[in-house]
Amino acid sequence: MQVTIANDKLTVSGASAGMLATFQSELTYTDKAKQYQLRRLGKTRWGQMSPLYKQLQNEVHGKLYEMNGNDITMTSAFYGHFKDLFASATITDNRKETGKKIVVPWAKKPFGLRPYQEEAVDLMLNNYRGVINFATGMGKTLVATHLVQRYKKRTLVVCPSDSVAKQFYNQFVECFGKVKVGFYGGGKKQISDITVGIAASVSKYVQEFRDADLGLVIFDETHHTPASTFFDIADGLASVGKVFGLTATDYRSDGKDIMITAGCGPVLIRRDIKWGVENGFLAEPYFIVREVATGGRDFKDDKLKSYKEHVLNNAQMKARIEGDARSMMAAGKAVLILVDEVAHGEELSKALGIPFATGLDKNSQSYVEQLNAGKIPGLVGTDGKVGEGTDTKNVDVLILANFTASKGPVIQAVGRGLRKQGTKTKCLILDYIPQGSTMLTRHANNRIGYYQEITDKVKVITL
Repeated sequence: MQVTIANDKLTVSGASAGMLATFQSELTYTDKAKQYQLRRLGKTRWGQMSPLYKQLQNEVHGKLYEMNGNDITMTSAFYGHFKDLFASATITDNRKETGKKIVVPWAKKPFGLRPYQEEAVDLMLNNYRGVINFATGMGKTLVATHLVQRYKKRTLVVCPSDSVAKQFYNQFVECFGKVKVGFYGGGKKQISDITVGIAASVSKYVQEFRDADLGLVIFDETHHTPASTFFDIADGLASVGKVFGLTATDYRSDGKDIMITAGCGPVLIRRDIKWGVENGFLAEPYFIVREVATGGRDFKDDKLKSYKEHVLNNAQMKARIEGDARSMMAAGKAVLILVDEVAHGEELSKALGIPFATGLDKNSQSYVEQLNAGKIPGLVGTDGKVGEGTDTKNVDVLILANFTASKGPVIQAVGRGLRKQGTKTKCLILDYIPQGSTMLTRHANNRIGYYQEITDKVKVITL
């Protein structure tokens, strides 16, 4: 078997039929979200005849390889994923470093690296592709900062949102100086030695970054890679020498996990919440999950209707969440409440007299900073603004009023409460089981399972 690998592509020639079957099996996926849409549309004759139904049929299954006779070609990011299969192969490795050399002295030197962070930087310096999986609060941004300074090649950092991009941009400006750092997105198109870009903007102008002589691309929150914006960037910049992803959750619930590997490569190092807590780098979580008699109609297979019936418009659930928040703030605890729907957040914010960070106005980041500084007793935030990527530090009590079903978003949300600050060593995390909803109860039981993977300090209060 012959394996030829370049920066962008990997080709396998002369593989056995069994090995080709392995490649084909592992490099295909089913988009569960589109599969669900198909099932719903397929219940009616009108749905089956709709253009969307036919479009989904074409898109529900995907593959990440090409066949040419007996040769199979895939992205070079899969080299590490299949490395054991290539043990007896003849390998021609044409990968090479790229990019303009840059001078990046510290304008202000950041914190030094802990041993596990140093290990991550070393792994990236010695690999072409890979994912760094660190739990929230374990220092992904710091690792990226030190990598950029040591590698000294022109760099692009791709972020999923404006708020996350601005956090990275501010960190880099502080450490390297404003003249070295550009921002791409939100009306700005500044490509510099170090550029921080919003994925939606970068994806529209990938050619500009192909022409920018990049040596390093970093995808923050790389579990978003299967999204078209992230994946188009990864594909368009596949010839760059080094490409890495940063995330706290290198998995998805929609069946497209393999696309994370396709974009950035395999996980090089994993330090999850459990590891961070056990080694003293994260605050210790204590989970209390309470059953609430929500009554009402049971919409067994409709999450939005279930959410409205048993959370948003439910007096019992609203009283429970608001009561818990009031009592914790009255006890002097800094409280963060995460919600899924803007309408729910607005209602809680008004009832409790605390700000609401939606990400839709310019004050949202200011509210997070006020919470971190202890200037406000609590904050309500949407998953989109605060549930992922936002640096929340001063959280004594985290109330999960977002009723998330998927493991990735659940772990991302839990991470909002576990950063250590000052004398903080613990975080109380409150969750709820809407007893009137079969679907939301099932989702809550799934979350309890995720919590128990982290700690045995999970208490369920039954009616």
